[in-house]
Amino acid sequence: MNHVLRSDTARRIVLILPALAFLRVAVGALVAPQTMASQFHLRLDHVDALNEYRAVYVGLWLAQAVIFGWAVRDVRRVWLGDLGALLVLGQVVGRLVSFVLDGLPSAQVWPTFAAELVAGVALIVVRPASPTRT
Repeated sequence: MNHVLRSDTARRIVLILPALAFLRVAVGALVAPQTMASQFHLRLDHVDALNEYRAVYVGLWLAQAVIFGWAVRDVRRVWLGDLGALLVLGQVVGRLVSFVLDGLPSAQVWPTFAAELVAGVALIVVRPASPTRT
C-alpha cells in the first residue's frame, strides 16, 4: 500500500488529536451528560437512557482515548493506531448506514462526521517511519 506520509511525528499528531477529542467527550458526558446529549437532540429522561449513554460516551470513548494514548506512546506499533482507526471508521460506517436508512441528519452532525472521516483516513494514510509488527 502506498502511503502519503511516513513520519513518526505526523503519526503522533494524528493519534493525539482523536485521543484528546474522545477524552473531551468522555469527560463532558461524565460531568454534564444532559448538555452533551442535547447537542445531538438526545433525551436522557430515564436512568436506563443515562446508563446506555454513559456506557458509550464515557466508557467506550474513554477506552478509545486510552487506545490512542497507548499508540502515541509507542507510535511504531502500527496496529495500535490502526485499531483506533478501525473504531473511528466504524462510527463513519454507522453514520453512512443511518444516512441510507434514516435520512440525512441536521447540520449539527456533519462536522462530527467530517472529523471522524478525516481522522480515520489520516490514521490509515500517515504511517510511522519504521513500523514494528508486534
